[in-house]
Amino acid sequence: MFMDKLVYHYCDNYKMANILSGKTLRMSDITKSNDYEEVKMFFPGILDAIEDEYRKDEFPLQYMGSTNHDALGKLLDWEYDILRYEFDRGGITNFVVCFCEDGDVLSQWRGYADNGKGCSLGFSVKELEDYCNTYKGILRFEQVDYKTVKEINEVIVEEALKVLNELKGLRNWIVQNIPSLKFDEEKIDKMCQYFFQQMISGVLMRSLKYKNESFKEEREWRLFFSQQIYKFAKWIYSDEEIETVVYDDMLKVIKNRIEFNVTSDDLIPFYPINFTEISPNPVKQIIVGPQNKIMEKDFSLYVASNKLSDIDFRYSRISYRG
Repeated sequence: MFMDKLVYHYCDNYKMANILSGKTLRMSDITKSNDYEEVKMFFPGILDAIEDEYRKDEFPLQYMGSTNHDALGKLLDWEYDILRYEFDRGGITNFVVCFCEDGDVLSQWRGYADNGKGCSLGFSVKELEDYCNTYKGILRFEQVDYKTVKEINEVIVEEALKVLNELKGLRNWIVQNIPSLKFDEEKIDKMCQYFFQQMISGVLMRSLKYKNESFKEEREWRLFFSQQIYKFAKWIYSDEEIETVVYDDMLKVIKNRIEFNVTSDDLIPFYPINFTEISPNPVKQIIVGPQNKIMEKDFSLYVASNKLSDIDFRYSRISYRG
């Protein structure tokens, strides 16, 4: 029936209703989910790998009055303290929405759809890819790459080598491109800190593409931002023009658009994607869970009441045991 490949977002009935009635798909703050540990997958390994790889092939480096390995050590110590502080406060985050290649999987029903009482909503892979391409370099839609611990460590080393390659010419680049800083070593050091932090942030965000192979059954896809989300109220809600170095394009996308889901004990930020940004009819199919009591006729009335096009309706084929 469907020409495009579908991926499925599992949720409870309340979230399904919010998605369809609000005609929005929510990218939620990953710090509020069980997946937050995955942002830490490359930490502190990436910093250790940078130091190890630098020892193998040293190059001239200057930072905070020190040179070469001592300079790198100071920069890594500074970055470690910043990351540890931000991890403890939930400050290193991304907004993510997750999908599964299969819309009728027992583990997904149990883990993400109210123990089988919820549903899975099918979205077109092509439409989601096209949507991300309109925000090229800002949004990523990736099939999760499942790897062994050894393979993950190899990826970390590859990322460390990329960071070192950028770091090699960073100080000269700053002096050449910001001539006003030429004789101000303190400000040059601060710019080195800033760019190094952006490099490491990019590595941590790219880690969201990977998961341990023990989760391979999930066959997951993720839609997420390429860069870290900074929870600075002034950046997101202020009418002032905010000047940043590498964050400008992404800031324009999220500015004034972060909303909140209020629970009994928390505020959960999310980034809403309006259906019209994806396609006229982005939800192609719904599969109701093995414990779900929704009847097809009731669902068709609900869809019509929300002025949505027909959505293919299916019942789960799984025999459920709680």
